[in-house]
Amino acid sequence: MCIYQTEELELDIAGIPIKILQITNIDDLYELLIAKGEEHQDVQDERIPYWAELWPAAIGLSEHLIKSNVIKPGMTVLEIGCGLGLPGIIAAKLGAKVTLTDYLEEALTFAKNNCELNNLNEIKFDVMDWRNPSPTLAADIILASDITYEKRFFEYLPNTFRTLCKPGGIIIISDPSREVAKIFFDSIEKEGFTKNKFIYYVQPLMGGVNIPVNVFELKLH
Repeated sequence: MCIYQTEELELDIAGIPIKILQITNIDDLYELLIAKGEEHQDVQDERIPYWAELWPAAIGLSEHLIKSNVIKPGMTVLEIGCGLGLPGIIAAKLGAKVTLTDYLEEALTFAKNNCELNNLNEIKFDVMDWRNPSPTLAADIILASDITYEKRFFEYLPNTFRTLCKPGGIIIISDPSREVAKIFFDSIEKEGFTKNKFIYYVQPLMGGVNIPVNVFELKLH
């Protein structure tokens, strides 16, 4: 069994102070996955523990939620593939009724811890693989950060968005300018969505050059 090594980050997201607990021994989680063997479902589905780290796309999406004023108090918000849960936490701070989902229990455990760190007790949690979305979780706003990193996901996303976004709602999805993601975002309008693009420059947690994070607001025609 892997023993998590963690660090608590203190962030300022566009003026809102946030605490996030992330894992520092991610290599151990990867080795644990590989040790399950090639025939194991988790290995075949490539369930690499990306959830354990706070990525620039989540920070850029969170910044957008604050600066765009898209979140209104009382709105329902669903984050898919939530990982550590930062965007959903920001949405809750802005007054939304938030549900965080991920297909891995480990991710939801850490997301719950992060909600508690930020004194948020009303957030709901649900295990869901967004490739098989549950219409009972449909919300006014769908949040997703950095889920377009592999082509194999692209075929599922239009249906996922249609299923989970209530009529008149918005899907807000971020991407750290990955070349592969352009294929998806260049074709999304053909699937019946309108698209608005915003760019945020995010300082990596380890330092270095700012990363351009694309944030897309999608709506069904």
